[in-house]
Amino acid sequence: MCGRFTRKMTAREVYDLYDVTEPPPSLAREPRYNGAPTQDFAVCRADDGGSRRISELRWGLVPSWWRDAGMGPPLINARVETVIERRVFSDAFRERRCLVPANGWFEWQGPARAKQPCYLALADGSPLSFAGIWERWETQREVIESFAILTTRAVASLADIHHRQPAIVAPEWFSEWLDPSTEAHRLLEKVSNPWPGPYERRTVSARVNSVRNDDPDILRPVGEQLRLI
Repeated sequence: MCGRFTRKMTAREVYDLYDVTEPPPSLAREPRYNGAPTQDFAVCRADDGGSRRISELRWGLVPSWWRDAGMGPPLINARVETVIERRVFSDAFRERRCLVPANGWFEWQGPARAKQPCYLALADGSPLSFAGIWERWETQREVIESFAILTTRAVASLADIHHRQPAIVAPEWFSEWLDPSTEAHRLLEKVSNPWPGPYERRTVSARVNSVRNDDPDILRPVGEQLRLI
């Protein structure tokens, strides 16, 4: 699964990644080193005319047909194997796909009471685009636009840390992924195979366990942590 991720990119870098030419606004929180569910993140999606737009959405999908936005726990991940079958995800997958820019993500391994956090990223430091789906939930008083990240089986080099990882969309697939007319099963074939990497696996401090710690130091390998006063 993916329960925390990092985006070190500036707003301008996010816009450049998706070839969005309009001037970037000041995003709510950029960068994020310890991004967590229920927080707002910049994502790329297509407008009704097919042009790419950067929007800020809440992480944790709220289906449009829920009576109450808090009906269930935040739907932060959707499995590629079942995303078309599950009612909470199926419409969004067919009609409202997005790209979630990231630099890496966190997983935990080890005994329940002593889990060790690991930071996982491409070895060359390149940005990633997680496969996402989004929804719009609204009442007369409130509008919530939210997203979930698709996950697939982990690549062999990461499977000992966790058996799942974010599904990643290659740049050459961006247009197809964002286009609601693209056949859904064709897209699933593309993102079901885990991105091969190579990856960097970095053991990091347990400071990442608290969402209040959102600074570059949490990405340092254990033993190289700065002392924060």
